[in-house]
Amino acid sequence: MSGKDTSDIGTNRENDFSQVFSKPPMLSSGTAKWRWMSLEQRYLPPGETPKYSLKQFAITINLGHSVQVERTLDRHLKTGLMFTGAVGLCPMHTSQAIRWDRDANILLLNLEPELLTQNAIELLDTDQYEMLPHLITQDPLIYQIGLGLKAQLQNNHSGSRLYAESAATFLAVHLLQNYSTRLTSVPEYAGGLPQQQLKQAVDYIQDNLAQEISLDAIANYLGISRYYFCRLFKQSIGLSLHQYVIQQRVERAKQLLLQGKLSIADTALVCGFAHQSHLYRHFKRLTGITPKHFLNL
Repeated sequence: MSGKDTSDIGTNRENDFSQVFSKPPMLSSGTAKWRWMSLEQRYLPPGETPKYSLKQFAITINLGHSVQVERTLDRHLKTGLMFTGAVGLCPMHTSQAIRWDRDANILLLNLEPELLTQNAIELLDTDQYEMLPHLITQDPLIYQIGLGLKAQLQNNHSGSRLYAESAATFLAVHLLQNYSTRLTSVPEYAGGLPQQQLKQAVDYIQDNLAQEISLDAIANYLGISRYYFCRLFKQSIGLSLHQYVIQQRVERAKQLLLQGKLSIADTALVCGFAHQSHLYRHFKRLTGITPKHFLNL
């Protein structure tokens, strides 16, 4: 899987990766309807890309063995060893071309500019910021977020949106804090959500378990920022928003199964799971038994 010929792309044209690489990715979030961010996993033989730029902030994570890379970024050439777990960053609207010397297994994350801008306004009180490029850097947080997103997409493709929204928010804050021209410390929120807001959040989740729950919808409902809500909700509950929603869906499934009015498949859908196997996986993970065994106790 190699890069396309330069004549196919054109100099300084803005693209997504489907226009840069000639073959489709091995894994993609394209049909998962993620908001603010997309993910691709690609296996690339030795090769090079034409010169291109993206409308999104691009993160490259090396999942495979070390690869020697050469990048021309706005006419500046840099080379280095992309070691396993290494992260590369390229800001939006930045012209670049990349060459690599051996097979590569990479994870590509694209963040929409609006995500960064909204978080910049909330954290920095300005929409004037500049993201800095990095050919190779070691960033364990970005690496772990990337692995988590990949696992969610593989194991729970259609139900991964809430996890992805939360991860995108933390990723945007981390990038603004560490890789922008306006480096700043992020406020350390402590003490959890006020009781009234926590009750509102829990009630909203309970009322919408059967639906796809959006981080934006909850934060807007409470009138607070996504980052503030995610941090303080976890402090209050002891679980991330995504973990709590899954836990409550399993608890709702228990109640419905005991009533005996619905099949396991229908119970899964009523509780907001994408399908029966999705319910089975989380039910067994949280209870140690399958829904069928639960009914036979």
